[in-house]
Amino acid sequence: MKPHYIAMAGLHGCMSNYSAAHDDYNSAVDDLVALHELGRNRAAQLRRDAYLELSLHRDGNEYAEVTECDCASPDDHSE
Repeated sequence: MKPHYIAMAGLHGCMSNYSAAHDDYNSAVDDLVALHELGRNRAAQLRRDAYLELSLHRDGNEYAEVTECDCASPDDHSE
């Protein structure tokens, strides 16, 4: 089964507010960068670490994260 990548963002301790499945890692990162209007430095950190602490007041979420998944139904991850 081909892996896919899940772009997630939300509040700590809660189900994610945003979730979308992507075919590749870069697309998942680009999705979160656009969603939160991240600048170059924070976008690079998310791309490097697959995780970024956000500011709830500035970004609307507390974290952004990309995870790899190999389940049989990638569409189940998208809202």
